[in-house]
Amino acid sequence: MLKRILPALLLTLALAGCANAWPERVPHSASDQADAQVIPGEAIRYWADADADAFAGWQQRALAAAQSGVPIRLLAISGGSDKGAYSAGLLVGWSKAGTRPEFTVVTGVSTGALIAPFAFLGSDYDDALQSLYTGITADDIYRAQYLSGLLGGASLLDSAPLAELIARYVTPELLAQIAQEHAKGRRLLVMTTNLDAQRGVIWDMGAIAASAYPRKLALFRQVLLASAAIPGAFPPVPIAVTGGGRQFVEMHVDGGVTSGFLTLPRALLDADEAAAAPRGAQITLLYNGRITPHFEVTEPTTFEIMSRSLTAALTEADRRSIGEVRRYAARNGYRFALCAIGEDFPETDPDLFDQAFMRDLFAHGLKEAGAERSCLTRPLDRRRLRAPED
Repeated sequence: MLKRILPALLLTLALAGCANAWPERVPHSASDQADAQVIPGEAIRYWADADADAFAGWQQRALAAAQSGVPIRLLAISGGSDKGAYSAGLLVGWSKAGTRPEFTVVTGVSTGALIAPFAFLGSDYDDALQSLYTGITADDIYRAQYLSGLLGGASLLDSAPLAELIARYVTPELLAQIAQEHAKGRRLLVMTTNLDAQRGVIWDMGAIAASAYPRKLALFRQVLLASAAIPGAFPPVPIAVTGGGRQFVEMHVDGGVTSGFLTLPRALLDADEAAAAPRGAQITLLYNGRITPHFEVTEPTTFEIMSRSLTAALTEADRRSIGEVRRYAARNGYRFALCAIGEDFPETDPDLFDQAFMRDLFAHGLKEAGAERSCLTRPLDRRRLRAPED
């Protein structure tokens, strides 16, 4: 993905400041931002880097409040743009295998945020998932606006088609079903990045769905669009808030800017004290990319060097994060499973949202889920995080 958009993004940065497609923004301070609320009086979001106290109530509801003897199952779905077809295939294949559980918590970042509501509601939405990741093309995601982007606008691509796609699938009926599951104690979480604050934001999507807020459907759709808004490629998503006695608009982009995936907030992962999980508890991470280093002779060109370097940096950061989750799981008695695109899937460089590529990747995930020793059922082997041997 990075290789396909990086050259244009770099040109955008070089020409930034020539124009501004966004309207003039209302001045506000960090203290205004700290108090900002979307739905007054309702806790629907949290800073991803907040301290453990901020998550005490959430942790009690989402984890400790599980019924006695019912295993806690957390599903995390990473970013990865069109590679989300891999997770979609895994989930549909998991259903076909007859072993897919109901998850206590489902989280999503970027493309994972688009998948998360359907994963949360279960196998009844497998047809929607398959259609979403095998029946679309780039035309369903964006329209090019290179000229305005290169002259300092908010983005190179117009994400209006993606907004329309989200609206087609995220209906009032889907929102009502999410609200029902939220009332049972299950949680659906999506992460965006607040560019003004330079911090990740965790949105409790079930709380939005269950609220009495009159614009909750529009807000739900906005958050999904924001989580998938690749900065520079797609425009940021404005979210109206009230803080410090004034109204202003926050600028939100792809949650992957601050983290490639979300399992638990960092404060909980870093907690020194173990919080023993009920028997059968598990964390499953669906990673829409290759987690092991991938060898390729690099062409000595500027964009190729920068693309390979950035990909290496982001993948290494994700490997470190996976290590943190693995240690948390071991400390607290969770089984941890990781699924990532393997070396058996050919390395190609198709256009972004190439339908044939997405269908092949969906089929790859489908096959993996049905394998006798699927990544979904076997514990994580630490060797899978290292480069394959020659």
